[in-house]
Amino acid sequence: MPFKRLRSIFVVIPAIIVALALIAVASGWLWETPPVPPSPQKVVLSEVKVAPAESTYEIIGVLEADQKVDLLARVSGFLVGLKFKEGDPVKEGQVLFNIEPDQYQAAVAAAEAAVLSAEANLVKAQLDFDRSQDLYKKRTTPKSDLDTAKAALDVARAQTMTAQANLAQAQLNLGYAEVKAPFDGFVSDTPFSEGSLLSPESGVLATVVTQDPILVNFGVSDKYMAATRLGSGPLPGSSLDNVVTKLKINGETFYESEGKLIYVAPLVDKSTDTIKLKAEFPNPQGVLMPNQSVVVSLTAKVPPQVLLAPKGSVMSSSNGNFVFQAAPAEGAPGLRAKVVYIKLGREFDNGYEVLEGLKPGDQVISLGLMSGGSMLRDGLPVEVLEEAATPGAKEAKGANPAPGARAGNQAEKAS
Repeated sequence: MPFKRLRSIFVVIPAIIVALALIAVASGWLWETPPVPPSPQKVVLSEVKVAPAESTYEIIGVLEADQKVDLLARVSGFLVGLKFKEGDPVKEGQVLFNIEPDQYQAAVAAAEAAVLSAEANLVKAQLDFDRSQDLYKKRTTPKSDLDTAKAALDVARAQTMTAQANLAQAQLNLGYAEVKAPFDGFVSDTPFSEGSLLSPESGVLATVVTQDPILVNFGVSDKYMAATRLGSGPLPGSSLDNVVTKLKINGETFYESEGKLIYVAPLVDKSTDTIKLKAEFPNPQGVLMPNQSVVVSLTAKVPPQVLLAPKGSVMSSSNGNFVFQAAPAEGAPGLRAKVVYIKLGREFDNGYEVLEGLKPGDQVISLGLMSGGSMLRDGLPVEVLEEAATPGAKEAKGANPAPGARAGNQAEKAS
């Protein structure tokens, strides 16, 4: 009997232990892991302050010569002389093409003879008229003779004028046999060689262009121009008088000299909704060439002073634009991320203009918004690093741009 009772005890005790273990597992007593507080996310702060707002507007432009002339033949004849080397500089008045002058020299000689003959007839007609006038005054000749003499004198004068005009035209044609450079510049190549028969229908013989100064043509959107003139754009200044004009000629390489705006079109090109502008650049070394494509870079001479938040600090959500600040948490040690909603104005190269929600001297988180693939959230602990971020710090990876700032986006580029 005692043995049976002892055996029952050994059977019951393991059963009780198993039951208790199952209850413990079910209730989480044995396997529950105590919660681990999240590690502070390392962040960098930047100061929100009033600073010069850097802004750049870039647009594709095309260089053109300040002066450009296509040389044409104005008379017909064989080309008997090429007086230039293609691509070389030429001087104003320099003869470039010689067209066979013989026929035009002969025409001048004939015209000169015709003038001499007409002038002789005019002298004789004048003498006849004077004689008839004297006789008429003495009443020794009728009035009809005086009228005849007067008419002959008028005809002689007209013939003389015609002869002189023909001589002038013959001299012009002889002058046209020499095709000259209209100004100092550079001459292009020519499709003609000595012996070619030239005429006004031959087309362009060569082109003479200037290279210093040189012009650049480009177009600015009408909306951008309106915002600029009203002072609400990134480059404020009436008629773009507050703009520095530069050229990029090779990727990011800037041309050494600045230009000046010399023309703003009075009308909008409706096919492109742009306003045409021209800027002039010195080009003493001939670095810039007509028809070359360049990037025109416009910046403000005197940047506006505005309250700027670094681009990497500004986020957006359905509730609006916001930034994070590092603030002490009530009843807890350390700093916590705090969401602050703001109102933005224009976007500049080095930050967003802040209209509401922040004041000068405020610190916002500009770097460290992403950690381990997760975005920083309101209330999470943060650890501020010693390094201070510079204004306009690079945007944090994965940060959403602030759509409210796009109305003033100055980074419009045309391709």
